[in-house]
Amino acid sequence: MEKLPKRVKLKDGRIAAISFIGKDDSVRELNSFINALVDEGALILVDSHVSLKDEAAWKKDWISKQERKNGYLLVARVEGKLAGTSEASRERWKGRNNINLGLALAKAYRGIGLGEALLRTNAGLTEVFFKPKPKNIYLSVLETNKPAYNLYRKLGFKEFAVFPGWVLHKGKYMDGIFLKLDQ
Repeated sequence: MEKLPKRVKLKDGRIAAISFIGKDDSVRELNSFINALVDEGALILVDSHVSLKDEAAWKKDWISKQERKNGYLLVARVEGKLAGTSEASRERWKGRNNINLGLALAKAYRGIGLGEALLRTNAGLTEVFFKPKPKNIYLSVLETNKPAYNLYRKLGFKEFAVFPGWVLHKGKYMDGIFLKLDQ
């Protein structure tokens, strides 16, 4: 069973501290994190700046999900800075035994093992956090995000669907590739 908070040594020797989002996490820091990804044009689903008000509501919603055991959000900090997030959320109603994962990394923290550490932690938590045990654990990636796709495959995710032209990114429709953890 994964215990949080935890510390993970990254490929560059720095230490990442991984924990659940909490009341003490700064809305401004979370807002700066997501808006920097938007400014970069990162291959994430958010495509416009998020207001502080919306960010505060988003944080409150994740804390509520954690309390109700419908999901959780992990935050990773390196040298005190927010470097990445990874979430797990239960689908609703008849899909409630399916868990959707997500991952977002600040540009400066890609390629050093942080994404792998977050997803390994996330996958380890889903087995104990969600009752009953999830039937399916899955995630999606845009077709051009080869580093993320390769990481997911390395961690045991297998492609099960491609949704052609699913997501509009920078004026172009891209395929959404869905992968399921091979359990």
